[in-house]
Amino acid sequence: MDTQLLRTFLTLARTGSFTAAAADLHVVQSTVTSHIKSLEGQLGLPLVDRLPGGSRLTPAGTRVAQHAREVLDAQDRLFAAARADEVVAGEVTVGAPESMCAYRLPVVIAELATRHPELRVHLAPAGTSAALAGLRAVDGRFDVALVLDDQVPADGQVVGAEPVTLVAAPAHPAAHGTVTWRELAGFAHFLLEEGCSYSDRFAAKLAGPARITRFGSIEAARSCVLAGLGLSVLPRIAVAAQLADGSLREVAVDLPDVPLAVVTDPRRWVSPAVATVTEAIGAAWR
Repeated sequence: MDTQLLRTFLTLARTGSFTAAAADLHVVQSTVTSHIKSLEGQLGLPLVDRLPGGSRLTPAGTRVAQHAREVLDAQDRLFAAARADEVVAGEVTVGAPESMCAYRLPVVIAELATRHPELRVHLAPAGTSAALAGLRAVDGRFDVALVLDDQVPADGQVVGAEPVTLVAAPAHPAAHGTVTWRELAGFAHFLLEEGCSYSDRFAAKLAGPARITRFGSIEAARSCVLAGLGLSVLPRIAVAAQLADGSLREVAVDLPDVPLAVVTDPRRWVSPAVATVTEAIGAAWR
C-alpha cells in the first residue's frame, strides 16, 4: 500500500474537506479525491461521507485513521533508523497558546531552522483543551502540545513558568495604588475565553459579581484595556512593550506565575524531529 494514500486520508480527516486537504497538501483537489477512492478501493470500505458542507469519517474511517497513524509512525521509525547518523528532518506541528506562538516560539523556531535546515516546524494557536484534543485525535493534528495551565496533564513535562499580570490604562482608577479584590469586582474586565486557567482563576477570586467579557484573542483584550474600557489579565510578555512605553500599567495585585508544560502523545512514537523540537522548547525556558 502506498503510504501517501494514508497521509492524504489523515489530512482529510483533520481538515474536514477535500478542498482544505488539497490546500494543506499543496495538490489539486482531484488528487485528494483519487487518493481517497484508491484507499477505499483497496480496503473495500467507504471511509468518508461526502457532505454538502465538507466530509466526515464513517465508523470504518475512524477505525482506519487510528491504525493509519500507527503505520505512518512505523514508516517514520524505519526512515529514522536508516538516517541515524544523518540530519534531523521532517515536519512537526506544535499547538500552543497565542502568546507563545507570537512572542516566545518564533525565536526557538528560528534557531532550529539554522541548526536543522530540513526540519520544518508549524505553529497552531490553541488553548489547553484544543491543543490536547489536537494532540490526541486519531488524525494526529498536533505532534506536540504546549500548554499554559495550572493543571499540568499527567503526560506533560513542566519546562518553566510564565508570569501573568493585571493591566490597566494609565487613567484607570485601578492603575494607582493598591486595590482589593472587592474593589476589582466593581470594574469591567476583558479576559481570555473560558478554559484559560489564569483568566478563570482571576474571575473566581473577584469578590462579588463583576462585568466580565471573554475574548479568544489577546489582541482584542489588550485593545479594550488600551482604550481605557477596563482591566485584563495577560501574559507579561504580551504587554511588555506597552508597559515599557507607559501606555499600560500593572495593577498592584498578586498573581502567581502559570506553569508551562510540553506534552506528547505516549501512544505515538517520538521521532527525532519531535524530540529535537521538544528539547529546544524546554531549553528556551531553562
